[in-house]
Amino acid sequence: MSIKRMLASAALILPIAVTFIPSQADAQARWPVRRPVPVRTIRRPSPVRVYTPVQARRRILVPGRWVQTNRGRRWIPAHYVYRR
Repeated sequence: MSIKRMLASAALILPIAVTFIPSQADAQARWPVRRPVPVRTIRRPSPVRVYTPVQARRRILVPGRWVQTNRGRRWIPAHYVYRR
C-alpha cells in the first residue's frame, strides 16, 4: 500500500473518528436515566347511592306503540304509568 493512499484514507477517516470521542459537552447534553416509578394502585370510589323518591320508583315507562282501531292503525306515544 502506498504512503499516499494511507495518508488519504487517514485524512478521510480521522475527522469521522474524532466525532465519536465523547466530550464534556456530550456529557452535559445527555438526559438523566429514568428510574422506574412504583406502580400506584388505583382505587375506584365506592358507588354513591342516590335517593330516589317513592313516586319515581313506582313510575313505569310504557313504550310507544301502534294500536289497531276501527278506523285503522293509530300511534300512541310513550308515556309513564304510576302504580301503587
